[in-house]
Amino acid sequence: MPQGKAVMLGLNQNGMIVFIILLLVCLPLCWIPFVVDSLKGEPE
Repeated sequence: MPQGKAVMLGLNQNGMIVFIILLLVCLPLCWIPFVVDSLKGEPE
């Protein structure tokens, strides 16, 4: 059934696309609490 699609990390082409989208979505979400906390923590 494989039609010559590149296989990487055990995923086919669609799997890699979903994996990349998840990375692009999750990485900024992981940084949001740190950024908000650093903005709140500045002494004035």
